[in-house]
Amino acid sequence: MYRDIAHAVYKRGESQMSGYQMPGWGYGLLILDVLIFLPLFLMVNYSLQHVFPTLAIVEDPSPPAYEPVSLNEDTQSFSEDNAPLADEAARGNSQSRLITSSLRSTYRTLKAISGWRSMFRGFACYLALTIATSIVYSILVGVWVPSLIAAPLSAITLVQLYTAWTHIVISAPSTKTFWQRLPPFKKAFQATALPVVMYFFAAEVSTLVPKMIAYAMSMNLPDRSQPGTIPAGDKNDIWKAVIVLIITLVLHIFLVIPTQVILTRVQASLLPEDDDTIVPFDRSFQGKVEPAIVGGKGFVTIKDAWQSFSRASWMRLVKLYVKIFLAGLALGFAYMLVMIPEALLIVSHSKKIE
Repeated sequence: MYRDIAHAVYKRGESQMSGYQMPGWGYGLLILDVLIFLPLFLMVNYSLQHVFPTLAIVEDPSPPAYEPVSLNEDTQSFSEDNAPLADEAARGNSQSRLITSSLRSTYRTLKAISGWRSMFRGFACYLALTIATSIVYSILVGVWVPSLIAAPLSAITLVQLYTAWTHIVISAPSTKTFWQRLPPFKKAFQATALPVVMYFFAAEVSTLVPKMIAYAMSMNLPDRSQPGTIPAGDKNDIWKAVIVLIITLVLHIFLVIPTQVILTRVQASLLPEDDDTIVPFDRSFQGKVEPAIVGGKGFVTIKDAWQSFSRASWMRLVKLYVKIFLAGLALGFAYMLVMIPEALLIVSHSKKIE
């Protein structure tokens, strides 16, 4: 809904600029904006919204004895010089000393591994699964499969990619490419098929329900058939938008995030024994996972993934999401503070084409 509004505003501005020539320095300003804000938006939309929560979901809040893995070429532990917070999290079981207890400590730990590139760990795999999911989803929707069903189905066909991405994010750097780290399809499907369906179904519901409620309340929304048209304002749209926003937040908190926790922890349970993690991680999930070599499943069940996630971990994850939301809000506000004056300046110096 809000993307539709933004798109409509953009189209209106584009139509108003037709017939005018932008000054040369205006293009320079736009390029500078891209160079400055693109990395920041990638940081928020990828690192903060995907990498940080994944680490928080798998981190063990009370590891018995966690020895930080060696990630530097000199074979020294990265906690000795570069990431003391990781070592502190190992020695002290205090919630405040966990690596993912704050954005700052998570950032410092990741940066100590391989610099700024750690903020985008798994990005190549993420691009591949995003493109692949879009292709499969488009095919399914093209043959009249409802989006509520198409989204989970498209994700099920790519369970190996989704699992590999989680493994790359939570584990130490590897010389293997992401396609070399794909788990066997049978095992990945057996372990994650149902959690994947739960998560993507929840994500679709959290998107469709607010839209349905907005239409049911006759809220003025952009018309997709007229992308350049902004709907007329209505004072009642303010409280309607508040209701839609609250419903969206409730669905995300009580539906999307819980299913994400289950999916991520089940995926993490498939991490190969040879791969070390960058945060304390209980591979046994409090003794509930039996290795396949001794007759066990070799992965955590949905029930155990849920029950092994402690109350303290839930509080830490919710606080993390609040901080991420505020960080995104601050970045969006900063972007508006820069772009609005620039747009006014460019428009005032544009010349009409005769």
